[in-house]
Amino acid sequence: MRRQNNSLLIPLIFSVLAGIGCQAGTLNIGDVGTSENPLEKSGELAQSEIWAGKILITGDIIVPEGMTLTIRSDSVVGFDPTTGVHQLVVHGVLYAEGEPKRLITFGSLGSDAEGPEAGDWVGIRLETTSLNSRLAYCRIQHADTAISCGSDTVQIERCLLSDNKLSIFCDNASPLINENEINKNGTAIKCLKGASPEITRNVIQANEFGIVCDDDSRPMIDHNELSSNYQHAIVCYASASPEITFNNIVSNGGWAVYDGGRLRENFIRGNKEQGPEVVDRGTGRDGGQFYGVDEVLDPRAAPVPDAGVPQER
Repeated sequence: MRRQNNSLLIPLIFSVLAGIGCQAGTLNIGDVGTSENPLEKSGELAQSEIWAGKILITGDIIVPEGMTLTIRSDSVVGFDPTTGVHQLVVHGVLYAEGEPKRLITFGSLGSDAEGPEAGDWVGIRLETTSLNSRLAYCRIQHADTAISCGSDTVQIERCLLSDNKLSIFCDNASPLINENEINKNGTAIKCLKGASPEITRNVIQANEFGIVCDDDSRPMIDHNELSSNYQHAIVCYASASPEITFNNIVSNGGWAVYDGGRLRENFIRGNKEQGPEVVDRGTGRDGGQFYGVDEVLDPRAAPVPDAGVPQER
């Protein structure tokens, strides 16, 4: 059982979270939270806000429609599970845009009895009214569902998502999911209903499941590295039919692709307990490493060289 006060540990845990992927910087924007004196936040925003430094979350945060929450580079947003299991709900706009060496970190503070763990906070929920929200260069960890997306215009780019029960959930929405590292989660990405996100150039590795497509979803899965996931790399249910092109699907414990999807120019090797050098070049609906897919065209004999590799900017 968690104890009800971790105030003595908050500076230490903020320092640890800040040290994971973040470096110190100076900002001239007004109040900036510190490890010893973090900005404490909860409730519904009364106006648009800018957060910077160390932010302590002790209740649900609601960003109403028409308002914007901006989070600066190098900030650490720490959810305190001793006050409840909280979430960031965005009806308006969220701009959380870090920099390559100054990530924004979202995570649990844990407690004085236990360290942080998946499910300590609910996650970030972007509603259908959240137009043009963007998360870039963020580290998001310890959530039940790190990002739940109901809007087509959301961009999730160059983030690191780890140690969550579910990393990204697309609920009848089609965001851009581009150039992220998604590892050590229960499920990396789940698409539901008519979701058709662009899932491009991500490294999806060491999760329980890679990409789960359900309920007629049709994502574009292109130029990703899907490797070393414990179960299936891509699994389809209920008439889901993703477009799966130019991916490296390697050394996953289950099927490379299971029960749906159109495959073109993918490199498939060493899945489903096949030998690590066994490449599946079958063109039928069933193969040694995929099962029940809709179509297979032009399977590759060699890896896609730029799968999972960010493009220069």
